[in-house]
Amino acid sequence: MGYPDNVIAQLNSYRFVGTLLFAFPLGIFIKGKPLKPFFIGSSILVPAVSVILLYSIQHGYHAFIISGFVGWGLSFMILNVCMLPFIMRSESDDVVSEAISLSFSTWSLGTIVSGALINLLSRLGELKIGNHHIIFDEYHIMMLIVSMSSLSIFLMLFVREAKPRSSSSSFTQNIKLLKNDYDWILIFRVLAPNMIIAVGAGLTIPFVNLFFNSVFKMDSDTFSLVGAITAGFVFLSTLVIPVIRRRFGFRVAILIPQSLAVGFLIILALSQLASSYSWAIYVATAAYMLRQPFMNMAGPMTSELGMKYVGLRNQELISALSSSIWSASWFISARIFQILRQFELDYYQIFLITAVLYTIGVTFYHLLINDFLKRDPNLEYSDLPPVTFFRGANRN
Repeated sequence: MGYPDNVIAQLNSYRFVGTLLFAFPLGIFIKGKPLKPFFIGSSILVPAVSVILLYSIQHGYHAFIISGFVGWGLSFMILNVCMLPFIMRSESDDVVSEAISLSFSTWSLGTIVSGALINLLSRLGELKIGNHHIIFDEYHIMMLIVSMSSLSIFLMLFVREAKPRSSSSSFTQNIKLLKNDYDWILIFRVLAPNMIIAVGAGLTIPFVNLFFNSVFKMDSDTFSLVGAITAGFVFLSTLVIPVIRRRFGFRVAILIPQSLAVGFLIILALSQLASSYSWAIYVATAAYMLRQPFMNMAGPMTSELGMKYVGLRNQELISALSSSIWSASWFISARIFQILRQFELDYYQIFLITAVLYTIGVTFYHLLINDFLKRDPNLEYSDLPPVTFFRGANRN
């Protein structure tokens, strides 16, 4: 639509405002409460707000674009905050790794479908039905995808939910219990590497499409195809990672994929320096397609590690805080990206900053895993109920 990079970064940052403001209160509120109503609410709000956002962008209603990004982030946050506590409530400990990985893999599957649709319909161009012509430009393709996503409303009605493991209390009571009812030291240790990696990711992931467009002149339908294929790799990797975790433990399942992802990110960044050569776009595409699965396959395991590390009574809160931190970090990162681009910093320099932050985050995860396993080395491979190994477990 003709917006420059820095303005896109600014508008994109607003999607994290709603999450930043409301994720933490939501995490406190849902403790001990049924989560199905929140899933239904999110499945209604996400497509509804998406339609408003797309319509506003198409017709240049700037004020509605900002509020649309805020509302979209807020409605999507509800699902993200509730998902991990829902899994931890519903699944037994011997299958929780697979459950979390399946949850992560569904996003990849969605990207595969939407990316393939964008590429296919863009190539089709238009469709004639009787006297009507349907033009498949980006706006109408995304509207079609949003319409498909609204089907989730009916699927959510059939969700079966386990009984909450903790008792329900009012929001005011939960606020009063914040100081003494949660293990803040454990929570901080889990959030520290999460926050560092989130800041780095916020400088890169939302703007990779701009990188390929600006540096290699890759159009949106080609990038959608690349994204769909990449999502296929991510989908497969997130299904494989529980097997790796059970066989080799958290160290191998988290640290090795993240380290490889940092290496491929550096290759992606440096490909800009060779952009004048015809082969550079293939190197950049390959690096991107390998970086994504390696970084994402560690995600389910870092989530499981965090959930088990903090213990049962901290799980709703850690989920909410993780969403808040990712949103805060991505909001800050988007503004930093906007400033860096205004100062004409190259993409490769910004991506290398991300690589440094990722490296620090991976080091923190190494320390976190060591501390987790000090309690009992068998925890790396065992799926025994983790709560008995936590300080203060007698209060759960």
